[in-house]
Amino acid sequence: MDTHSNHSEDLTALERRLTSWEPASAGLDADAMLFAAGRASVRPSLARLTWPTLTVLMGALSIVLGLWLADERSDRLALALQLRERPPMPVVNPSPPPAANSAPEETPQTDELPPDGYLASRRALEQGLDAWPIRAVVRAEPTEPSFMNPPILRLGQRDALLEP
Repeated sequence: MDTHSNHSEDLTALERRLTSWEPASAGLDADAMLFAAGRASVRPSLARLTWPTLTVLMGALSIVLGLWLADERSDRLALALQLRERPPMPVVNPSPPPAANSAPEETPQTDELPPDGYLASRRALEQGLDAWPIRAVVRAEPTEPSFMNPPILRLGQRDALLEP
């Protein structure tokens, strides 16, 4: 129906009555009505629970990992304390004292550890830096460095650098 029609005589009585009605503006809030319509149009879904659920799970995971790390650290510290307080090694099968009538035996020679061996270095580390064995420094005679006289490479010539 055309509202701007100039033919008011063509309207029926019902149509004339309807055109004279206007909505009352008292009590209507357009923003509140649009907000309520928008909220009503959204269907509840599981997607709105995704972020809160992930946040709770990540928080629980961080708490579990923190507790596990604290337990591991305490176990490690207890093990380190046990290793530091290691009891002295017991002497296994001590030799009997020499008899008075027997000939004196030679004292057993302890094997001297090589100064650059692992056990000597380990013992020196346990006793401190002052216990490091002194090494004799052997100096080689200075020779002419190889970069002073590099080989001359020529096209098509096989060189010793290329061959094994």
